[in-house]
Amino acid sequence: MTEVGVTMLAGQVDRWAGESAAALRRRWERDAVYPFDSIPSTNDFARGLAAAGAPAGSIVVCREQTAGRGRRGRAWSSPAGAGLYLSMLFRPGADIPSPLLTVVAGVDLARELNRRFPGLGAAVKWPNDLMAGDRKLGGILAEVTSGGEGEGLLIVGVGINVEAGRLPADVKGAVALDERVGPARLIDVADAAVAGLERRLPTVPDVLDAASLDELDRFDWLRHRWVEHRLSDRKPAVGLAAGIAPDGALLLRPRGEALRRVVAGSIEVGGS
Repeated sequence: MTEVGVTMLAGQVDRWAGESAAALRRRWERDAVYPFDSIPSTNDFARGLAAAGAPAGSIVVCREQTAGRGRRGRAWSSPAGAGLYLSMLFRPGADIPSPLLTVVAGVDLARELNRRFPGLGAAVKWPNDLMAGDRKLGGILAEVTSGGEGEGLLIVGVGINVEAGRLPADVKGAVALDERVGPARLIDVADAAVAGLERRLPTVPDVLDAASLDELDRFDWLRHRWVEHRLSDRKPAVGLAAGIAPDGALLLRPRGEALRRVVAGSIEVGGS
């Protein structure tokens, strides 16, 4: 692909969230911004851009996803106008510490959202959810792939609920920004997402230092909650969430057993 970020691609729109494409490029200080009204998946489109040579920091954003997905291939409801659907491309090199990706992204997104929307109370539910109160505000999908000559490519997608009235009636346990802080401009939510993703994802450390762990503790929604860990066909393990390790693993303390490190599977609250 030539002149990535300048050439108009099929399906792109000239305006998104009340801003022109040119204004978005100036606002986020990059040429490679791709706004759409509706596409299947921002992550999939960003992967195609990466394969075509798009630069690090390229952004894909849309009003609606018709085939949005979350972790482990689950469908992610992305109706028109209900939320922010944005993906960003990173080129961090050959070594990408994947266990930490969504933890770091989650903390930085929650931090930025709380700064810009006082009273929101955003927090992180391991491994990839954003919470506000006791309901799900959004999610993060980090996908690692390889480019030419073994280059590591990272695509991080973010979905954040913005308008509760536009969410499907069958979506349970969700909360939108306007329920917590009143009406929020979509462009302001996007600004928070861009700033949050760029805080540490370009150079994710192998492990979190003491200051980062202290910050993570403040945003750890699961900490001190009883949870159920499910992994494949194994019997579910019930334990107390005891924090997150420096490498991004969830620390789980089953009743009467030693502390465990959890790096895969699903976590549900309850089961005490």
